Amino acid sequence: MKYSARTDIGKKYDHNEDTFVLPETNKKYNIKTPDVKNKGKLFILCDGIGGANAGEVASELTANWIFRDYYSVEDTSIDLTKKLKEIIELVNTKIYNLTQEYENYKGMGTTIASLLFIHKKAYIYSVGDSRVYILHNKNLQQITEDQSEVWQLYKTGQITKDDIQHHPRNNILTMAMGVNQEVEIQQYECNYNKGDIFLICSDGLTDMINEKEITKILNNNKSLNKISSNLIKAANKNGGKDNITAIVISV
Repeated sequence: MKYSARTDIGKKYDHNEDTFVLPETNKKYNIKTPDVKNKGKLFILCDGIGGANAGEVASELTANWIFRDYYSVEDTSIDLTKKLKEIIELVNTKIYNLTQEYENYKGMGTTIASLLFIHKKAYIYSVGDSRVYILHNKNLQQITEDQSEVWQLYKTGQITKDDIQHHPRNNILTMAMGVNQEVEIQQYECNYNKGDIFLICSDGLTDMINEKEITKILNNNKSLNKISSNLIKAANKNGGKDNITAIVISV
């Protein structure tokens, strides 16, 4: 498995509220190579929401706490996929409690798109509108569903998928981490084949370039670093109206 991850501030904001973590050794949390080998490879992307720097706080804490707590699980005989969901639920409560306790954190929250490779399958847990895609046989498929107002319009046939990009309410989420004491986590289980490519991205990418262009970039570049770089460049070229993050994984 190979991967490349990039994040960019975009052209509108002066700070980045996207956070990602990769399945690598981490001295801060005492995570070693055997942890990643035995517990699978966990990728996490969070896109913060909220005023001032609160969104940045929510995304950074959510991504790092989930990463830390997952790889800190000692009993590997349990169902680690269920354990990951429990950890996400607990972290949601922690973030929510911060919003209740501290005035400068009120209203903060974050999306999450997490992808765990374990037991030769991919397990996805998501909240909000950050997305996970798979490219199989050069065809792109979105695995996750957005928890947003405009996604419901798309599902009921009132707008097309491309309309989501330009809809005036495309930034209104129906669910996010830390906003409520309980959170509705979407979960997916995905088989994959050698040569498939997964993409985890924030809406800073998908609001700027459509899936046809994403597919073209994924198919026309053999280097993962080139793919992640070109995705960011394309989003900025089309306006860069938000922070942009893309994690590209070749299996």
